[in-house]
Amino acid sequence: MSETNSSLPPPDVATDSRTRLLMAGGAVFAHRGFNRATVREICGEANVNIASVGYYFGDKLGLYREVMQYVRQSREHAFPVPECLGDEPRYDLFCLVQTLLSRMLTDDEGGWETELFLREMQNPTSVFREMVNDFFRPLFDQIRNAVQSIVGRPVPQHMIDQLALSAVGQCLYYRVSGGVVKILIPESERAEHYDVCSLSHHITAVILASADQAALLEHKTQLTQLIEARANALEEK
Repeated sequence: MSETNSSLPPPDVATDSRTRLLMAGGAVFAHRGFNRATVREICGEANVNIASVGYYFGDKLGLYREVMQYVRQSREHAFPVPECLGDEPRYDLFCLVQTLLSRMLTDDEGGWETELFLREMQNPTSVFREMVNDFFRPLFDQIRNAVQSIVGRPVPQHMIDQLALSAVGQCLYYRVSGGVVKILIPESERAEHYDVCSLSHHITAVILASADQAALLEHKTQLTQLIEARANALEEK
């Protein structure tokens, strides 16, 4: 099908062409990265006129930005944040971790959405800040608030932030290092203990244990003393 900017296509054709560009663009960007992907290849995969990218998205970067937004919205639609939060911060934390982990671990039908997000994190483009603020920050802020409620006492903000990032990091590990886990952990054990619910339970329990203010501060103090003692011992040799 051939289209130009000279006239507006019928609504059904416009929607179809735009959707095909999003899907084709996502797959090509995931496979080649933003810099190596070309508008010509994307339009060829979408079976549309090469001018269509400019017509619908302005340029290649505009298409890329829309693809990233599509992925975020599709994950948020598939795994929305539960509405019944606020009564019990420990349960809130579990629900938030489970939501984030589900968004990360669930594979899309086309097989390119998660690959595209991981590529963007490893090789950031000008869209990276938007991706972090739109995709990660809302859940991160909620996780941080839950952790603050669990700690229950005034502590340095960086400790709350680090605990929240620990939850995000553990979720991300199981996405990025799935192949490592498959080698290290027997299939029977993975089937029983490495599904989203089980992993969410484990990650939440780790954060809850770490959020024990007295224990956390004590361990940090002891660790600091140990590191300093070892450093002093090395200097004396």
